[in-house]
Amino acid sequence: MVNIKILLLITAGIGMAFTAVADERLDLLKNISAAGAPELTIKMLDQAQPKVDADLYEWILWEQERLAILAHWKQWDMLLVRIEGLPDDIPQQFKQQAATYQARAFLELGQTVTARKILRQQLWQTVASEAPQYETWRRQIIESYIEDGRIEDARVAMLRFDQDFDSTDLAWLLLRARVLIESGRHEQAILVLRDQKAWQARLTSMLASFRLKQIDQGELWAQVRKRSEEETVEAQERASLWALGYFAAEKMAPVDRVVALESLFRSEVESPLQLFQLPVDLLWQAYLQYAELVGNRSELLLGADEKWLELAARTSKETPVKARSLYAMLMLKSVDSEVANRAATGYMGTFAEIDEAEHHLLQNLFNHSGTFPSARDIPAGIRYQLVDLALRSADIEEATRLMSGLNTVPAGTSRFDWQLRQSRVLILGGRYEEGNQVLQSLIGEYREADTESTDRILQVLFDLQTVNLYAESIAHFNQLLLLELDPGQRREILFWIADSYRGLEKFEQAALLYLQSAMLPSPDAMDPWAQTARFNAAESLQESGLIDDARRIYEELLSVTQDVARRSVLNHKIQQLWLTQAAQ
Repeated sequence: MVNIKILLLITAGIGMAFTAVADERLDLLKNISAAGAPELTIKMLDQAQPKVDADLYEWILWEQERLAILAHWKQWDMLLVRIEGLPDDIPQQFKQQAATYQARAFLELGQTVTARKILRQQLWQTVASEAPQYETWRRQIIESYIEDGRIEDARVAMLRFDQDFDSTDLAWLLLRARVLIESGRHEQAILVLRDQKAWQARLTSMLASFRLKQIDQGELWAQVRKRSEEETVEAQERASLWALGYFAAEKMAPVDRVVALESLFRSEVESPLQLFQLPVDLLWQAYLQYAELVGNRSELLLGADEKWLELAARTSKETPVKARSLYAMLMLKSVDSEVANRAATGYMGTFAEIDEAEHHLLQNLFNHSGTFPSARDIPAGIRYQLVDLALRSADIEEATRLMSGLNTVPAGTSRFDWQLRQSRVLILGGRYEEGNQVLQSLIGEYREADTESTDRILQVLFDLQTVNLYAESIAHFNQLLLLELDPGQRREILFWIADSYRGLEKFEQAALLYLQSAMLPSPDAMDPWAQTARFNAAESLQESGLIDDARRIYEELLSVTQDVARRSVLNHKIQQLWLTQAAQ
């Protein structure tokens, strides 16, 4: 874990070395945020930002960066809370910037009426037209109308905007084209974008041309597939291409709709163009449509679940898209939960491997769709694997959400493995009591100890220590000590119990256990493990006030240690003890 204080010292150091004030420190924060650590950046801001009454100008620089970071990472709720807490007496220009962020947040949250109220308050000010954000506010009003489906109001507002401003930037032209397409004025949309070379303009024009029937579905589909296979295409363009492919596939076979939508939702990003942002539930609908077509051709009756499962299994390797559609239908339509779970397992089996793209697809289908509004609605046959995928990507919050309510052991997994995974996810997810109960049950059933399994249990006990559940970890460690353990592991466990007592500030008990760990092979053991344990024992004795005992252990270690750096540390410790006693 990155140490915030160190980063702050680095930040301050850079500022002093180059006699800069906020700019260079803010650049460092921007880089940390861009590297994917917005939470760390906000914590650094909290600690390093000057007080508003100490240096207003510099405070505003830091606050502007805070709002930009929250907006970039779509932390809309946090952004709104921050803006609502701004002081009343800040400069008007910064108030206007904050209002722009505030309106954007409400638009993104779908609260268009509130967004318009804020925007109108800004636009009705006597000096509104002089504000740098004036054009932005006018555009946001148009966006709010579009989101509400008030396309004619958006078009009228757009015409008034064009009368007042001579704007030709790409963002505005794309917004104009969107309004025109949604109002059925496709030719005008093509004219608006005719001189633009950016891919966003090109794909938007292609959509308008398709709606005008200047391009038929077959030609559009072919262009999408050809372009999407080019390695130089960036992720946002590829997502937009497959959305365009779906529009073509709406007039084609159901299998094409499935192919387009699966390709779209394998993307790590969505299209930045609103016209190309599609709900993932369209894929569930496409699965059902394709499955019904396949079932009709095979003369299968709804409710004959076993026959549908057999057909899906036969097609899984050769035509996985067909198999996924059949399995999806059974997941959604079967009244038998066991069939739904078997279908879920079969669905996962259609993938040769769950790579990053397939992970995105599964995340979208099961975690971001209205078809499965909560984790409990997802068939257990998939939830178990989604937990593993979440753990693989270190998404503990998601793993914990998915784990909720999963109490039965999944097929092909031992009870030991499942309980171990369950306890770790719950502990790391902050549900300590539940995780500890599962762990207690696991260790209570653990009879025949082997080195590998014991090591895996110890890893979860370390998690307990990490979250300061020292008393609980001591109880579990002591339960393990009742078993026939490898001598080395017994020695380690004594050490970890000592660590827990030290965490509880029971220093004398900690020292005793450290010494037991050191002397387990023999009373005079001085191997590297024994030296570390004795050193920790001495520190614990020092913390408990048993100064003479601590000094004797330090001196004993000094007599056997040849390493120069370690000898220096030991001499320093001994000197500290003398000074402590002299001061008493």
